Amino acid sequence: MTLDGSSYHHGGLRAALLSEAAAMIDEGGTSIVTMRALGRRLGVSRSAAYRHFADKSALLVAVATAGFDHLRNRLDAVGADAPGAGIDRLRQFGEVYVRFALENPGHYRLMYGKEAISREDLPELRQVANGLFDELVNVFQSYQQSGAIERQDPQLQAYVAWGAVHGLASLLIEGQILTDVDVDGLIRRTTSTLLDGMRAGR
Repeated sequence: MTLDGSSYHHGGLRAALLSEAAAMIDEGGTSIVTMRALGRRLGVSRSAAYRHFADKSALLVAVATAGFDHLRNRLDAVGADAPGAGIDRLRQFGEVYVRFALENPGHYRLMYGKEAISREDLPELRQVANGLFDELVNVFQSYQQSGAIERQDPQLQAYVAWGAVHGLASLLIEGQILTDVDVDGLIRRTTSTLLDGMRAGR
C-alpha cells in the first residue's frame, strides 16, 4: 500500500479512517486518536488522512455523525421489516438500540457516552441527533393513536424509554455489570418491563 493512500478505492480511505478511529476510541478513548496514529495503523501517511479531515475534531464529528446515520438505518429497518405491530415493535426498537451500542461502542461513546461530543456549536451534528430523537417521539405518538400505549406526553415517554435503554447500554459497554448475565435476556427483560408499564389498559 502506498503511503499516500492511493491504493484505496474512491472513498475507501475516508471510510477506513472513520472505522479505525471508532476502533481506537473503543480501545483507549479519544485521547489516543491522532492523524499520525491512524495513518500508521492504516499504512498511509498523515497527510493522506488530512486530505479527508481538516483536523482531529473534524474526524471525531464525522465518526459521531456516521454513528447516528448507522443507528437511524438500523431503527428504520425495524420499522419497515419487523413482524407484528403495536408495542412488540416498540420493544424491538429498544433492543436494536442497545445492540447497536454493544456492536459499535466507539461510535456510541462519541454519540451518547463518556466521550460524547458537545453538539452546542455543531448545528449539523445537533440536527442529526435531534432528528433521531424527534423520530422516537413520533413513534410514541403513533402508538398512542393506535391504542397500543397509554396517552401521556409523548416527549416524556420518549425520554423515559431512551433513559432506560441508554442506561443499560452504558452499563454493558463500560463493563459495569460484573456478574455472569445473559445479555440478550437482560436486554429483552429491560425493554419488556419498560413498555409493559406504558401499555394501554394494563
